[in-house]
Amino acid sequence: MKKLNCGSTAQRAAIITDITQQVKNKKRYSVFLDGEFAFGIDGTDLLQHRLEIGQKLERDEYVKLLIQLEYTACRDAAVRYLGRGLRSVQQLRDKLAEKEFSPASTQRVIDLLTERGYLNDVEFALAFIAHKVKINNFGRRRIEWELKAKGVAERDVSAAFEQFYESGNDEERKDTDLSSARTALAKKIRNRDLSLIKDDPKELNRLKDYLARRGFDFDTIDAVLEED
Repeated sequence: MKKLNCGSTAQRAAIITDITQQVKNKKRYSVFLDGEFAFGIDGTDLLQHRLEIGQKLERDEYVKLLIQLEYTACRDAAVRYLGRGLRSVQQLRDKLAEKEFSPASTQRVIDLLTERGYLNDVEFALAFIAHKVKINNFGRRRIEWELKAKGVAERDVSAAFEQFYESGNDEERKDTDLSSARTALAKKIRNRDLSLIKDDPKELNRLKDYLARRGFDFDTIDAVLEED
């Protein structure tokens, strides 16, 4: 969506001279002020704001109307985006910026969705962690890096990990990391004999690099490679 224009038609009072249904989208209408196209509007918004031909719009009314219409469009775009899956606050902000909504409308929408529980970076991070551990067999370092790349604050990442490890026990964390590293290693080497690979320093270093890229710390890597 292009930024709404509060330009020349809003410098003075104007008359709505025509309201026509758009050809490509029958749910939207084009509003003309003093004979010139001014803005597009959904049919529901048209009824809500009670716009009609011959109506006089003062400048302040016009500006407020455009701000409200942009906010409504921004909110609807955000809901559609979130309907496709959980997102971080920063991901939503970036998507709305991509659609050229104003920072003011974007922040209003983020505040609304956060207040109503549709946006929560801890919950987003928790779901992300569970998926990456159970499906991708990633280690904590890799997951932390990816979450930070999605704009999730460090405190929210830490809080999500605390919830993921329900007991908060260090042994549970180590066991989870070892299990993920073990699975990742098995997928990497498949049916090859690990003992033979470990006899080759170059191959062993490649495996260590592989596990490190997946986010496992050196203690976990050494532990899983020492297993029979």
